[in-house]
Amino acid sequence: MDQTTFTSLLKDLLSRLYDPAAVETHPLAASFPLPAGSHQPRGLYIQSVIRQEIEALRPPGKNLQPQSPEARPYLILRQRYTEGLDPRQAAAALFIGDRQFRRDHSRALQALSARLWQRYFETEEASPSEQFEAHPQNLNLGEVLQGLKNLTAARLQAERVQLQLNLPAPAPRIFADRVLLRQALLSLLNYALHLRSGSNLYLGWKNQTLQLRFEAHEQWQSAQAEENDSVEFARRLCAQMNVSLEENLPPAGQAGSVEMLLRFEPALPPCALVIDDHPAALKMFQRYLSLTALQVTGLDDPAQALAAALRLHPALILLDVMMPRLDGWEVLQALKLNENTRSIPIVICSAWGEAQLALSLGASAFLKKPITQKELLDTLANIGILEKNQA
Repeated sequence: MDQTTFTSLLKDLLSRLYDPAAVETHPLAASFPLPAGSHQPRGLYIQSVIRQEIEALRPPGKNLQPQSPEARPYLILRQRYTEGLDPRQAAAALFIGDRQFRRDHSRALQALSARLWQRYFETEEASPSEQFEAHPQNLNLGEVLQGLKNLTAARLQAERVQLQLNLPAPAPRIFADRVLLRQALLSLLNYALHLRSGSNLYLGWKNQTLQLRFEAHEQWQSAQAEENDSVEFARRLCAQMNVSLEENLPPAGQAGSVEMLLRFEPALPPCALVIDDHPAALKMFQRYLSLTALQVTGLDDPAQALAAALRLHPALILLDVMMPRLDGWEVLQALKLNENTRSIPIVICSAWGEAQLALSLGASAFLKKPITQKELLDTLANIGILEKNQA
């Protein structure tokens, strides 16, 4: 991990420092190893480490004056992340305006980031690409953005900012990695919150492009210089998903609109992966599903099932049981144990009446061979793969 990546992730971590559960699952959490013999939850331990490092930034002297440039970074960090004040409360306590608070807050975070980086992370050798491996798949953009809005609700409320979503109905589908996209959007929201002059952020969609738009104050250049690591980190994550990121800024020294544009590749047709060692089975499923939007892909080697599922991210897996070397039950368990494939609906197809076993091992449905087209389409409609009118 490099320092730019770390700084951007730290800002995101600090925005959720009030929630130990969120801290515990954050990408940086694993880099804060618990002391030997400690039974303290990792989230609480990370909270305590960060607050100790904030105290280490305290300038000498008993009475710290808010007007002092040396004292203000420490006071801002203490009020935000130790005392839990929201930005407006912290600004009022320091007798400064909202814009001044955001500038000083950004500088304070840079100081804290530099200290934590030197003490805990500078010797790490993992690169960003090793830490964030892309697994692109077809995503419902509406679900992704609503999840983002829920995740940032507490921070937006604290800063009295409204995030407005403007998506067509039905919500568009995109081809991207859910985790990387969310982290990139979190970094861009952090950037927007520091440059904004108004109380509204807008996320909209047009022509395979997601637009983040907000109004920036006339001194946006100084804020941009302090927060540019967030954009660079988001750009790096987008590049791993083959998503381009563009930034449109107002003229220097003037207030105006800022646009962050994420351009996506069109979503691929949803894939149905058939894992069966008999070629006739693949032809049958291709015929049965020919009038649906599903693109049927066959695999006759069950040993390659997990790798194929990770590569294709299918909307559905149709899995035979009786196959050489590795049977369907072993394949089913391998798919359900992998965090990147466990949510894929799997329909077990077998001549043996083993429906209860299939469901108990995590299958979404069971079809007894020989299978009719109506049985297949009805089953896929029942588990939400097809609309009822397609069955």
